Amino acid sequence: MILTDIQLEAVRRFTSPIRVEGLGPGLNVLAAPNEAGKSTVLIALRAALTLRHGSKAQPVRDLLPYGGGSPHVGVGFTWNNQPCWLEKKFGNGKLARLDLGAERFDGDEAEERLQALFELEKVSKGEAAGLWNALLVAQGESFAQPALQGAGRSSLQACLQQGLQGVTGTAEASAMLALVRRQLAQYQTAATGKTTGRLKQVQEESAQAQAQVAALAARREALREDIHALEQIRRTLAESENPERRRQEEEKLLMLRQKRDQLRALVDQEQLAQTKLHAAGQALQYAQAEQERRHTHRAEIARLEQALAEGQRARSELERLAREADQALVQAQARLAAATEQHQQARAVLARVVLHAALAQTRQSVVRERTAFERAQAAHAKLEKAQASLQVMRVDGAFMRRLAKAVQALQQAQAHMHAQATRFVAQLEPDAAGTVWLNGQPCPITPQALTDVAELVVDGVGRFTISPPMQQHAALHKAYAAAQIAVDALLREVGCHSTDQAESQHEAYRQMEREVAQAAAECMALLSVSDVSSIGRALDSQRQTVHEQEALLAREQAALTPEGEGISPQLDMDAANRQEQERLAAVEVARQCEQSASDQRRAAHTRLEQALAEAAQQQQALQRCQRELDVWLTREPEPDLLVRIAQSGQQQQQAQEALERIAQTRQQEEPLAVVEQGILRREQGMEHAREQVKTLSMNLRERETRIRQAEGEGLDEQLVSAQRHATRLQGEQAACERERAALALLESTLLKAETTQTERYLAPLVQAMQPAFSALFRGVALEMDTQFALTGLTRQRAEEVKDLSDGTREQIAVLVRLGFAELLHKRGAPAILVLDDALSFSDSQRLETLFDVLSDAATRLQIILLTCHAEQFAPLRGRLLSLRPMEHFTSPR
Repeated sequence: MILTDIQLEAVRRFTSPIRVEGLGPGLNVLAAPNEAGKSTVLIALRAALTLRHGSKAQPVRDLLPYGGGSPHVGVGFTWNNQPCWLEKKFGNGKLARLDLGAERFDGDEAEERLQALFELEKVSKGEAAGLWNALLVAQGESFAQPALQGAGRSSLQACLQQGLQGVTGTAEASAMLALVRRQLAQYQTAATGKTTGRLKQVQEESAQAQAQVAALAARREALREDIHALEQIRRTLAESENPERRRQEEEKLLMLRQKRDQLRALVDQEQLAQTKLHAAGQALQYAQAEQERRHTHRAEIARLEQALAEGQRARSELERLAREADQALVQAQARLAAATEQHQQARAVLARVVLHAALAQTRQSVVRERTAFERAQAAHAKLEKAQASLQVMRVDGAFMRRLAKAVQALQQAQAHMHAQATRFVAQLEPDAAGTVWLNGQPCPITPQALTDVAELVVDGVGRFTISPPMQQHAALHKAYAAAQIAVDALLREVGCHSTDQAESQHEAYRQMEREVAQAAAECMALLSVSDVSSIGRALDSQRQTVHEQEALLAREQAALTPEGEGISPQLDMDAANRQEQERLAAVEVARQCEQSASDQRRAAHTRLEQALAEAAQQQQALQRCQRELDVWLTREPEPDLLVRIAQSGQQQQQAQEALERIAQTRQQEEPLAVVEQGILRREQGMEHAREQVKTLSMNLRERETRIRQAEGEGLDEQLVSAQRHATRLQGEQAACERERAALALLESTLLKAETTQTERYLAPLVQAMQPAFSALFRGVALEMDTQFALTGLTRQRAEEVKDLSDGTREQIAVLVRLGFAELLHKRGAPAILVLDDALSFSDSQRLETLFDVLSDAATRLQIILLTCHAEQFAPLRGRLLSLRPMEHFTSPR
């Protein structure tokens, strides 16, 4: 079987038709990024093979597109070298079509024929399953081995050509096993093996009967214990209330209390002796410490007297060195003063030279500032003159805008009059030019617009009056006259007689504006300002600067002494500098000598002061030690101290002897803690005896009451009846257990035979998988269970599959599925293998080996790989598939 075409429409993310391009025999690789729809293609292929077209189950609802619609899937394939076509549409407009060569099946018939072709069985109302579920491996399923349903196992069993009929030798082997299981189900559950039905009921009733018998027996045994305990309590009470025994206990307790008092007195004596011993030891220690302090002070006094004598000789030498250092410092200071005075003289000469040079520079600066100020002042005068001229001129831009507006109004009034005027055209002969007059003027030969009453005179003919028929004649004339008056008023305002004169004066005004702007720009450039309003302030500031520099020049000239007036700055500056540097170097040498002498003097005086301070400290320490020793001797002379030390030692020895005698006495006596514990134990025993008498009395009354109640209930008769009922139930339970054991044994025998047969026909499956596993795992042996699952590998040792890494378990699961596909292919059944995003956890070496295994298998059956790792699967060199959008779903005719 070879898939040749897959088409999808309205399936999850594919709302428009799409086709898988490039399908063919061997290896097929669809490499596309995440979210491209690879998993959707596999889900659609699985739905076309395993879901009925009329189903409304959850897997069908999962196919629904995001924008709504009916999922539509088409699959083209070849079977027995014949072209085949499977087409299904789910939801609204449901459709099922199967073309097998020239045969065509529709609807439910197509579903039944499809299930027969691919050996599928129903697992729910709208879904079928079989070995194909193990061959179409969705994303994430490649890590687990396939869990086969009944149809899948049947397909493998058919491939292996084995069955269960060899177990009983009849055709009803499966029926017999089912019958045994139905009968066994009357006694136990199939899944857990727990009891059920009549056996469970008998067990529960038998347990209740046994519990009742046990309870009655326990009551009878408790009654016997009560009778025995009653006698024991009576004897214990008699013994506890014996007066002689109580008197003996009280006497023993009194003796122990007396013994305790004696021991406590002995302990007090021991503590007193220890206190005396401690006091005598402390007195001896204090006296010996006093003696040691006196000895230490005498030694310290001798050492300090010797140190003072040695320090006096050292101080004499230090005083001599200090006097010599003082003399050397005075000499160095005198040399430094002389060098400093010479340096000051050189600096005065240099200062006069520098002052003369500065005076020349100041004089040049004053000349420059004066020149710049005069230029700025001339430019400012020019600006003021231009501004004055500009202020005199009255025809500015604002006036011209007003005049233009008035002229425009006059022209509009004139245009309105001309629009309603009478057109007068005179055509005269050449010799009549001086005989015709219009309004007292020679009649023009050009067309005239007559807005007022006109008089035409023709010599030798007469006078003619021409009255134009104008509407609103008065209003138009009034508007025209008002406009003319406004224009004339504006012209009179600036002293002009015509608009041409006004325009000429306006041009002069503009020329003056340009001259003002040019003068202002020149002033701003000279004064370095950016605003015309700042020119006056800048000019005043520059005038002030010139005055200040002239005053500075005057002061510098006045400060220049007559001695410095004749000095040439250019010629004597270098000599003055050299002389000042030489004198400065001499000052530095003298200062270093003075600093060295000062350091030596300071060091000498520091050593002398330290010696004096040390001598003072030694003298103070000597006086302090002498005072303390005098105080101690005054308070306690030396003979008295010796007597006190001897007395303290004798008292310590006497206290030690008394303590030892008390300790010997205590060792002969019993310890106080033991005596006190004996007293406590006897007191508690007597209290316990009193409490026990009370408790036993109450217990005695309770047991007598229970015994009387049991004698009236017939406890023995109830026990015999319960035992008979329990024995009957035990017999019935034993019978059920025997039948259950027989059925279980029969089922186990049948299953064992089935397992034996299964292991026999599993050999071809293991043999089919062995080459691929041997290529990946050298020298491996496979272990499979009866559910066709690989349970373990044996390489150097046995390993369970569940204990292997994720990558290894994924590789095993892929090889198992490949083995299933190989078995189907060998039997001639339809078989392909589709893997979605598998082998992602394999290392490069094993991945290369898996590529070789898949390439070899692809020579016998079709393998389709869906992956987002194009570069990782490039070495496979398989057919490259792609997802191509289509205009519409295409079904073969």
